[in-house]
Amino acid sequence: MAPIFVASASMRLIGALTLHTRQIILIAALVFVAALIGSLSRPTGFLAAFWPANAVLAGLLLRNVLLSRISVLLAAAAGYTAAAIVVGDQLGPASVMTLANIIGAATVAAVLGTGSAQDRTLSRPQGVVALLMASIAGSASGAMVGGLAMVDLVSGSYFDGWSAWFAAELVNYLALMPVVLTWPAEGIRIGRPGSQAAPIAALAAAVALSLIVPHPVAIVFPVPALIWCALSLPMVATSILVMLYAGLAMLGLKLGFFTYGLGSASTMMVHLGIALVALGPVMVASANVERRRQMERLLRMAQHDGLTDALTRGAFTEESRTLWDALVSEHAPVAVLLVDADHFKQINDTHGHAGGDRVLVAVATAIKTSIRQGDLFGRIGGEEFALVLPRVSLREAAAVAERIRHAVADLTVALDGDDAQNVTVSIGLAFSADGAPPIVEMISLADRAMYDAKRAGRNRVEVYQVPPEEMQGH
Repeated sequence: MAPIFVASASMRLIGALTLHTRQIILIAALVFVAALIGSLSRPTGFLAAFWPANAVLAGLLLRNVLLSRISVLLAAAAGYTAAAIVVGDQLGPASVMTLANIIGAATVAAVLGTGSAQDRTLSRPQGVVALLMASIAGSASGAMVGGLAMVDLVSGSYFDGWSAWFAAELVNYLALMPVVLTWPAEGIRIGRPGSQAAPIAALAAAVALSLIVPHPVAIVFPVPALIWCALSLPMVATSILVMLYAGLAMLGLKLGFFTYGLGSASTMMVHLGIALVALGPVMVASANVERRRQMERLLRMAQHDGLTDALTRGAFTEESRTLWDALVSEHAPVAVLLVDADHFKQINDTHGHAGGDRVLVAVATAIKTSIRQGDLFGRIGGEEFALVLPRVSLREAAAVAERIRHAVADLTVALDGDDAQNVTVSIGLAFSADGAPPIVEMISLADRAMYDAKRAGRNRVEVYQVPPEEMQGH
């Protein structure tokens, strides 16, 4: 009973903590775990082969907007200190290194935080350049303090200690910060392997080969595979693979897999080389993200009307035919709506084309807010819009049409000066319960019903239902 009582009391205590306190505890825990992982990567010597804690702290400073930076830094200091105690480090040198870690991470966050949101998520190449500049600044500022602790450890001058700290930290930031910055808030969704397996397999083989071949140049064997990954995988996946490569390379360097026979100067240069290797694939992946975004923007511009954001006539025709094939194979009910703004020529003549454009935008917005998700909506003429409503009953289709008609009728469009324009639409609805005729014919039937609505007085919906014998003939 005692353990159950203690656990219950602990849960009640955690639940009683404020959100701010829980976040502080979580930050301290994250830094503690990251520092502990880094401490375990010290096969020999005091300096870790891979140190993720500072990149984690810099990311928390950049991404956590609910807490002050002072509270985050104090929580991080507690995490660093707790990890040093657990691994048995001397508190004197550990305290100096903790201060250096905090200064470096805070500098990275301060420099990178001045950029745009796109830069902070590395969604364009300028963001990778900003990350490089921030990492150099953070590594240099942290090394100013860390170099003091490194003097005895590297058995050299203060500059030797500063250089060793700077080079190691630069690799850590460039290898780890992309993961921290690009990690999606909703988590990573794992899709089908598909073509993604090949570049990952190539990278694994290249890394294995680099550890087997006893030659200094082997450390760059994985570079072509990393570039392939950057071109084939999402940004966060590429960042993770770069992080794993850099971690293995630095650990291999520490364990003597890559020996150059030039002492500490060689180690520093290899660290800088790994940093540049890590930067290359991230830059390629970022450029790929930017290219895809631009392609999507151009495709959207080609497929959507620039004024109303509805599908263009060509895009609507293409997408409706694809949808139609699926509906016919399912024998699913479908409706086609033609929506035409009433007296639009008079509006254009009275208020000019600018006034007419405002009316069209307002009508399109009213239509989009009235239809269902999955309905196709396009502009097929000057003031004429078309919709395909898949898998819908006649009653539901008529309800959507009436909802559109009422939404437009409730509009009052502000024009130049104090003028305002009320708008109505006439809607033709063609419905087929099963085995629908071709989309072109359904649009023609809806167009006929729409003109019936105009002849009947406008601001109304007219319905044409495909007779069963007509459906059977198709």
